[in-house]
Amino acid sequence: MTEERLRSDLIKALGDMKEKALAMGIRGVAAGAVLNRGETEDWIGEMKIVETPFNFKAGWNLIGIAWSKCAEAIATQADSGNPDHKPILGEYGFVGGAYEEYEGIRLSFAFSGALSEEDLAVAKHGLGKMKEYLSE
Repeated sequence: MTEERLRSDLIKALGDMKEKALAMGIRGVAAGAVLNRGETEDWIGEMKIVETPFNFKAGWNLIGIAWSKCAEAIATQADSGNPDHKPILGEYGFVGGAYEEYEGIRLSFAFSGALSEEDLAVAKHGLGKMKEYLSE
């Protein structure tokens, strides 16, 4: 799979996440990262803002939280927020990051800005759309 194809599909999946979040009436940040088959170092990552990157009232940097969820999912090769995983520096242990390996491609998607269950639903939606695009 070419890097250009992976990046293009990733951007489309993040657009789908944005649509899903808006349909759910939530806003925040969608993030996604992929690692191509056989690759060990070069992650491809993108982000899409859904109306706002920050919640100043609550004191949340949604960009930082979304990337932290993605990073935790990548490190653990499981959805973020797993109570059996003790967060390491840079991780917050928040639910809302989804991980899966699909045909040798490692996928991590996250959303930050709403309730944990809503964040995870949007992340899993993006992961599912990415798998659809990869199968085309």
